[in-house]
Amino acid sequence: MKKVLAVQVPAPCPLACEFCRTPNHNEGDMARVRQSVVEQIGSHDEIYITSNGETGLSSIFPDLVSIAQQSGKSISVLCATEKSVVAGLCRVEISLNKYTEPLALRAIEKAKCLSIPIVLSVVDEGNGVNKGTLLSRYGVDGILVRAQQHEGRSNTSAGESSFLQRVGSSLGLFPAIAYRELTLLGEGFRATCIDHQGDIVPVLGTPA
Repeated sequence: MKKVLAVQVPAPCPLACEFCRTPNHNEGDMARVRQSVVEQIGSHDEIYITSNGETGLSSIFPDLVSIAQQSGKSISVLCATEKSVVAGLCRVEISLNKYTEPLALRAIEKAKCLSIPIVLSVVDEGNGVNKGTLLSRYGVDGILVRAQQHEGRSNTSAGESSFLQRVGSSLGLFPAIAYRELTLLGEGFRATCIDHQGDIVPVLGTPA
């Protein structure tokens, strides 16, 4: 069975989303995160790099990308800005909401220029999400809808998680079942999660 290594790196963030699940940006132990990746990556097929801020702003992001490339592993990233979009990714998941939209649109454009498959990551606040409309409007390869979690800055749970993949697209080990609301969506592969302290944990995120 294929395995994805999901890593939450410490990182600063230029945004202030009201339902941010990891509001304590840039906290963690970067050295331990890196060491855990080195120890675990050999037994995994893909590394999925996320963060408690903006992934590409983490000081260890370039190093983790290099480690994955040298190990011959596929690399996917969850982010909100073009700083996290680098050549060679098998997939970039771009968070899109009213707070991230200006920066997210630039990230989408950069990913298209680099021919990186794009997934839009959106939160369902209880009103439902039309995945087909978003897929067509933004010309992307997939839509990942996340149920809002009572976690971090959010004081409520709402909505349902689901995903849509464009027919014929290649998105690697998608969706990465590294968060509580996504654990029932993945089929045919497993996830190992490393949190911002470098510890192996059941899922990523920050308890409310």
